[in-house]
Amino acid sequence: MEEPERRGVNATRPNGPDSSPEDDPIAGDPTREVPTEDIGGNGSGAEDADPDGLQRQLEAKDRHIKELYDELAAARLAADEAVARAEADELRVEDLEEERERLKERLCAFEEEERTRRRRREGQDRRAARLEREIERRETEIGRLRGMLEEKEGELEAQGREAREEVSRKEAALEEALRRVEGLERDLEEREDEAAGLRDTVDELRAELDLEREHRRRMTEPANRLRVGIELFNDSEHLQAVDSVSKSLGQPGVHVALGDGDEPPVILTFTWRDITWRTYAANPGLAVEEPRVYQMGAGEDLSGVEREDSNAHIGPGGRVLLGL
Repeated sequence: MEEPERRGVNATRPNGPDSSPEDDPIAGDPTREVPTEDIGGNGSGAEDADPDGLQRQLEAKDRHIKELYDELAAARLAADEAVARAEADELRVEDLEEERERLKERLCAFEEEERTRRRRREGQDRRAARLEREIERRETEIGRLRGMLEEKEGELEAQGREAREEVSRKEAALEEALRRVEGLERDLEEREDEAAGLRDTVDELRAELDLEREHRRRMTEPANRLRVGIELFNDSEHLQAVDSVSKSLGQPGVHVALGDGDEPPVILTFTWRDITWRTYAANPGLAVEEPRVYQMGAGEDLSGVEREDSNAHIGPGGRVLLGL
């Protein structure tokens, strides 16, 4: 900061590099005169004052004015930092709003694609609704904090005006305001951590949706659906029943086909010579309730069974394998 120039009795206060007419009540009013009591003591004896004493008084006042300018510059810097933090908060709010819009679009797409999976969809809708309510609550808290910051900025401006009038009171008020701002910064950091946790939860939901879509895409291919249905049957307790009959009657003929419907089950038909038969259904859909593998029919008379050529066989370990 430039060294203030010495002034006469009717001189105006000089402006510093960071000062303005609004910040300096004397600079803002060129017609205002410095009271003669501040320069010469009682005013009437200014002409008889010691020139050296008057010079020392002027130098002391210049130093005091420079200190006041330094303090005002520090107050301005604190206010600018508060404004910068408020702008950063606004950017974070915009990011949260964009994230909320993307989440809403994802939820709408999810509702349209998962119409046939009502129970699963409703569960995920409730979870997404909870997340949306949590985001709205966070936005409300951020708005409240932003309002508090605006209030603090107003307080800092008021304190700046008071500082030009009463320097000692201004110093105490600034220290208190800085402590409050630091507390708000810590509070904002905690809110940012909570928002990051919410974003991680949304990413996990997206990953689950992507896995389910990939599974549904694979299940639209008949060959993949047959293989998954056979794996389900091989992992069920019904495989032991088939193995038990095979120990008595030999290896069965195995025919595997898809049933009816938009998401058809896999139908496995086992025939042991002309003696007996059993039919099982294995549904590879993710939202199908248990049991996903169950017996559809069995009998000793093959006359009522539509016999088809085998397209699968019993492999090592008694497991059903597609192909002959």
